[in-house]
Amino acid sequence: MSITLSAAGELAGLATKRRPWRVGADFNAQGPQRESGSIQQSLQQVGARIRFTRGETIFCEGDDANQVYKLISGAVRLCKYKSNGRRHVADFMLESDFFGFTKCAEHDLTAEAVTDVIVVSYPRNQIERLGSETPAIERHFTALLSKRLFTLEHHLVVLGCQSAKERLASFLVRLSQRSGLLPGERLEVPMGRQDIADHLGLTIETVCRALSELKQMGLIVVPNANQLILKDVEGLRRLAEGESADDGKAPLASAGVISAQRAGSKHFAQATA
Repeated sequence: MSITLSAAGELAGLATKRRPWRVGADFNAQGPQRESGSIQQSLQQVGARIRFTRGETIFCEGDDANQVYKLISGAVRLCKYKSNGRRHVADFMLESDFFGFTKCAEHDLTAEAVTDVIVVSYPRNQIERLGSETPAIERHFTALLSKRLFTLEHHLVVLGCQSAKERLASFLVRLSQRSGLLPGERLEVPMGRQDIADHLGLTIETVCRALSELKQMGLIVVPNANQLILKDVEGLRRLAEGESADDGKAPLASAGVISAQRAGSKHFAQATA
């Protein structure tokens, strides 16, 4: 791990070019560009750039939550370990995501580098001070907490109501939306199959089998272990919502499940507006 002070303009990436994903939305969709510039100018004075190598722990569950992080490059997994060694991956952080922000005194998850990563670390007390002085910053981090809540609620629906193939389709659709993928572009998948399995509550064998089934259905192409081509994003979306990937007419899940997923998206948009 190496640390360097953040230079002026370090947070230019805050104005992320990624498009919002269906369940939640990036901060820049919430307010005018002038607020983004105000946040950049305020935060760049208190951040420090830190590099972590693949597999390195950024913070552990139970550590003092005295730092907030923004991911500049790479990917990070947020996970929880059980006393018997079992692991659940709650979510993955991608470029421009903030993480580690909580109102609690300690972190409730462990953050690990999936790849070599660069983050900017901000002292929590400085974030809180700036939030009290700058309403835009307070709104930003309130939106982050709301986003995390509704992301977790959506994930509960995925784990509780979807089949293995539907879970994987949901994961790929969300990943493509967060990455701002254009039709025909290759989707970078930095996390391994075991990471995906631990995120979706499946075994690695089931994830590999589900990928093969999606490939046979003509929904995806798998050029290599870390890239996918989503040939039919709408088909994947219909499958994730419990409909037929072919024509969207034959429901595979109850209307209540689909309504719950769509309601979560609607309520999130209202909460962060």
